[in-house]
Amino acid sequence: MKRLLRVLLSLSLLLSVPFSVVLAEEDGGETKTGDSTSQTTGTKEGNGGEDYSDNEYWTNLCTGTGELTSQQKSQCMAYIQTKSNATSDLNAKIQEIEKQRKEIAADILSYANQVATYQAQAASLNGEIADLNGEIAVTEKKIETLEKKIEENQADIDAAEEKIKDRMVISQRTMRLNQYLDILMGASTFDDFVRIANGLAAITDYDTKIMEELAIKIEQLNKDKEEVEEHKTVLQGQKEEIVTKQNEYLSLMYQAQVYEEELQRQNAELEAQGNRYASEIEEIQKLMNEIASKLNEVVATAGWTYPVPGIHINPYAGTWHYSSGGVHLGADFSGSTGSAVVAVGNGVILHSADGCDSGGLGNGCGANIGGSWGGGNQAYLLTKINGGLYAVKYLHMQYGSVVSKGTIVSAGQSIGRVGSTGNSSGPHCHIEVFYLGDAGSFTNYATNWNGDLAFGCGWGSAGLSRLCEAGAGAPCRVKPESLFGG
Repeated sequence: MKRLLRVLLSLSLLLSVPFSVVLAEEDGGETKTGDSTSQTTGTKEGNGGEDYSDNEYWTNLCTGTGELTSQQKSQCMAYIQTKSNATSDLNAKIQEIEKQRKEIAADILSYANQVATYQAQAASLNGEIADLNGEIAVTEKKIETLEKKIEENQADIDAAEEKIKDRMVISQRTMRLNQYLDILMGASTFDDFVRIANGLAAITDYDTKIMEELAIKIEQLNKDKEEVEEHKTVLQGQKEEIVTKQNEYLSLMYQAQVYEEELQRQNAELEAQGNRYASEIEEIQKLMNEIASKLNEVVATAGWTYPVPGIHINPYAGTWHYSSGGVHLGADFSGSTGSAVVAVGNGVILHSADGCDSGGLGNGCGANIGGSWGGGNQAYLLTKINGGLYAVKYLHMQYGSVVSKGTIVSAGQSIGRVGSTGNSSGPHCHIEVFYLGDAGSFTNYATNWNGDLAFGCGWGSAGLSRLCEAGAGAPCRVKPESLFGG
């Protein structure tokens, strides 16, 4: 019995909580302690018609590895603004970026390459965020496993407690010390005495074993609970770190967007300041004269062929103006790199330039290979459609995909592939359409072209003064959406 009392004493020292432990568990934003439950629900708040209250959705979208559409970029910018209103450190960063906007606009070319730097930093941060999410998942799994183990141990402890309490009640009622002696002294023979004494010892040993097992379980329970708390502390730190990194990523994304918008505002003017005329124009004219007889055989096309099959015009880039306000003299067909680009009608490749193997905002490649500034790999198709003579300008195509000048093509024939060369922020084909007059002058125009890559319609802001839709006569710019939809 003394041994039994020692076990009970050790149990009381081991226990940091009462026998019936009330476990607090956190599950999906709900905290339970005993029978009380409290739950916090997010408040839905709209901004410009969008609901940005689902932080997990918008953060995953805006910090994901996939390329965003122009619409998603706009939505992410609005989300960042909304989030910054509720996050002081992010708000401070956004305000600082806005203060720099004038400085960026004043020296846009020197800042353009920083967009790539920010994008690289953002990509690196995104990798760190992904790693942290993986660590969080592992930590949460550990907590889940330990809490399940604690629950099972608690059930065993409760059952053992009840068994011990029942036996102690019985012992206190029937097994007093004098009763032990009465039983022993009641033996009629020595053999009976030994048999009874051994039976009482076995009962005591059984009780002691149960109590020792209970002590071990309770000790393990307390260790598991301490480990759960340690994991929860780590988990909280990981979640705080991921929020910090996500805010940093969003601020980098916002800064890159500001630079991109400012560059877009100056895009057309930068192009106007670049090479306005095709190089080696004498060589081009000689080539056209050599194939003049073949040019005479080109048949006019009835109707327009869609230039980039399966890819729609990006409405957020905007024709005549970007959504950010800068002049944009064509339509952007945004799609996957390598997608086919085809001739919109029967004609000849009047000029082409293929030598840019890279691109990015502020990248002027194009002028250096005899084409338009920032146009990357490009082609100029002279075509006759529905009785009219047109020139179609294709920019930013993939390196090595552009057909050579002097190639006579049919409507729907491949002339290149979608790329992101020159002054480009992502894979697309920029297309401009020029109306040049009557189709009867097709061969004459080709052999006498002066190399003007704007076909007499002007550059930059001046290009907006010769819009066909505004009543300008040939030469004038045709809005691609009027021909291809979108």
